[in-house]
Amino acid sequence: LLLDEPFGALDAKVRKELRRWLRRLHDQLHVTSFFVAHDQEGALEVADRIVLMNKGNVEQVGTPGEVYNHPASPFVYGFLGNVNLFHGRVHEGVLDAGGVTFDAPDHAQAQDAKGIGYVRPHDLEVDRYTTGAEGIVVQLKRAHAIGPLAQLELERDDNAEIIEAVISNERFAQLKLKNGETLVVRPKRLHVFVDDYSV
Repeated sequence: LLLDEPFGALDAKVRKELRRWLRRLHDQLHVTSFFVAHDQEGALEVADRIVLMNKGNVEQVGTPGEVYNHPASPFVYGFLGNVNLFHGRVHEGVLDAGGVTFDAPDHAQAQDAKGIGYVRPHDLEVDRYTTGAEGIVVQLKRAHAIGPLAQLELERDDNAEIIEAVISNERFAQLKLKNGETLVVRPKRLHVFVDDYSV
């Protein structure tokens, strides 16, 4: 079964229903299916194996869990959902991104190499800033708290790029956050790529 972006022009609700239908059909017929898509969520939901391509080259092949949780390259990381980037230098297992340091144990041998830290918005802890708090000091620019999740747009104290964080609406209400407040964020999970972007 060959499908080339079959749900591209449909609204989100219909797309979700058809993805479920397609997955059931595939399981009933036991037929090999090739599903070409730019809809990352849809591909991760229906596929047994994912092949990510960039300019005609295969970047990574694996199960949805493998490619999402263990991306092989910056392209894969950025393609599968929103991501915050922290540019800096990696030296002996530590990424220094503009005065904020992150552990990068996979790169213990790196010697002052160019590196980028990747953190997904839901992998950031958000707290009110207190003197001496560890993490990245940010200011809340905008909050969109609709449904179960609150999406936060944060600006670093050093005017570096905007950071996006996602927390539960329950946590957002508990913190009673307001635009303009100073907060601190800490990555719960960070993936670092060094110079040639090898892990």
